[in-house]
Amino acid sequence: MRIREFLKNNADMTTVVYEKNAVTNSLLYRPDIDGLRAVAVLAVVAFHAFPSLLPGGFVGVDIFFVISGFLITNILLSEMQAGRFSIARFYVRRIRRIFPALALVLIFTYALGWFSLFKGEYRQLGKHIAAGAGFVANLAFWNEAGYFDNTADTKPLLHLWSLGVEEQFYIIWPLLLLLACRLRANLIGWMVAGLFVSFCGNVLLVAHHPAAAFFSPLSRFWELLVGALLAQWNRTQFPSDGATANRMSLVGAALCVLAMFGLNKDVDFPGWWALLPSVGAALLIAGGDIGFTNRRVLSNPLMVWVGKISYPLYLWHWPLLSFATILAGQTPEPHVRVALVEISVLLAWLTYVVVEKPVRFGAHHPAKLVVPCILLVAMGYVGGMTYARDGLGFRKGYSLTADVNSATLGAGHESVNPECGVPVADQHLFQFCAKDRREPPRAIVWGDSKADALYWGLVRESESGQRWSLIARTSCAPMSDFVRISSYAKDDPEQCAQANRVAMKTITGDRDADLVVLVTAARVLVGQEYAKAETRTVDQSGALDGLDDTVTALQQAGKKVAIVMDNPTLPDPRECMDRKLMGFPVVRELLSASGAGSAASKCSIPYAAYLASTLEYRALIAKLRAMHPDVLIFDPSTVLCDTQKGVCSITRNGKYLYSYGDHISDTANGLIADQVLAELHGTHQREPQQ
Repeated sequence: MRIREFLKNNADMTTVVYEKNAVTNSLLYRPDIDGLRAVAVLAVVAFHAFPSLLPGGFVGVDIFFVISGFLITNILLSEMQAGRFSIARFYVRRIRRIFPALALVLIFTYALGWFSLFKGEYRQLGKHIAAGAGFVANLAFWNEAGYFDNTADTKPLLHLWSLGVEEQFYIIWPLLLLLACRLRANLIGWMVAGLFVSFCGNVLLVAHHPAAAFFSPLSRFWELLVGALLAQWNRTQFPSDGATANRMSLVGAALCVLAMFGLNKDVDFPGWWALLPSVGAALLIAGGDIGFTNRRVLSNPLMVWVGKISYPLYLWHWPLLSFATILAGQTPEPHVRVALVEISVLLAWLTYVVVEKPVRFGAHHPAKLVVPCILLVAMGYVGGMTYARDGLGFRKGYSLTADVNSATLGAGHESVNPECGVPVADQHLFQFCAKDRREPPRAIVWGDSKADALYWGLVRESESGQRWSLIARTSCAPMSDFVRISSYAKDDPEQCAQANRVAMKTITGDRDADLVVLVTAARVLVGQEYAKAETRTVDQSGALDGLDDTVTALQQAGKKVAIVMDNPTLPDPRECMDRKLMGFPVVRELLSASGAGSAASKCSIPYAAYLASTLEYRALIAKLRAMHPDVLIFDPSTVLCDTQKGVCSITRNGKYLYSYGDHISDTANGLIADQVLAELHGTHQREPQQ
């Protein structure tokens, strides 16, 4: 059956939106829909710039989804009815609409990142640029939630997730409509079924897998299908009387306003809450251009103008706000954010006039299609290359005191294999697992992420006959007979206990290893509740008893035991660096940071203050030492801090001593490893500071 015949057989459902256009098969321009676009983009911009003023402004994206589903479906059905639908022509229009402005913003973001971001950050930006160019940014951000993920405010392309969802819909939707035609299916039935499945998936995911519910196209398509269903359902019977149109328009506006002011980032979104902006937008569109809100507010010339530049405005505003946050090291001052929004509007207007309109409208020319495609493919390649080359670390940041690229961890990977002797079925319990492949290791480092941070120094500094293995789990102290009851750093206490049982069995059964070094963060021991594994009753001295039992079990298995204490806690090194752009006084002045000195110089702490803040932890280690006088104990603060000057600095000799959070860098783990290896091989053991 031909498409035109199929559509005629669905008479009342598939005629064009407005009866007066049925003869020409053209779609009447709706200025109020451009006004609704303005509402959506202004809500998003306001939320990003001033979240406390419009806490639910993020629902502007949901309004965009409904608008997109409505307009795209109208275009598809109109062309199908006229018998002139072409998949190729549809995608060409999408390319000319979406690619030019996106390519421009990606180029700008990459260039600004070159002068603003450190190696790890630039590597991540490269991945996001590649994902944005491939319209899969939503999938990239979905998979990033984790232990080392940085905050949303420092991801300049985070907003491209919604563009990914829309483009994925645009790829699938025309093909599904064509399939429906060939199967002679009921279009409304198809749409309702798809909407129902997608919405249910969204509701089921939002409570237990919020990232999936937010970023997955399958849990977001229902919002576009709301618009599609609106376009399909009885398209000639939009309200013609003012009273009905006014009611729909006012109720729709009320729902959108309620969502923008009543919701906030703490609600389980999308879920059921997403019905507010989605239904609200649908009612506003259904009210037609005669509805009160549509006629009086949305059709206002200023709103229409903002709606026309809404796409480039959406693209520009977030990179500017995000880079300002990155450069300033904090949320910019209100007047700076206002200025950035104004600049975003200016850039959006210039993009619309200079880039969008010439490409979309006017005479057709192959370059209008080819050039945007080449630029976007090129940016995808450049982004992927930047990610693959580890953020192009040869770029130097701005620092008066140290090399910013020294704040790294993991040098020595080429000497190890990513396995540590635990059974394959238990490998998932350990985020950090390694074994020196040069010769059988004689020593094992067991602990948490602090153990991983130290391990690489031991690998690099050790000589033949001194090789090392690593068995470690994040936020999990090495205790086999005691269980942490309190949950720390979102770690599952039960999995921690299981991991420790596996680790103890693996270590005691390793005949090659005669030395075990225990390393764990002080915060995992102090302030946490521990219980005996068999009884699960809280033990007030559980941390000490747990370490005591572990040391005893290892010694009974013939292992020599050493403990490397936790390192001093300093700020995250990323907060102790200056961005390259901050070397320009004009940038510092614009960001209200003209009086700021070197970031690294502000990140040192008094040695006495460090000792005072760790009294309880040091007392615990002292008690353990008294119980096991033959256990070797190493105090990293004697290496990392200048005890004579009484200061613990984040840098030394132009190198950063920390890599991420309060974890030491390769510079620091090399210094500590030298001390540990020297003291293990005969020199006297230093007493930990009390």
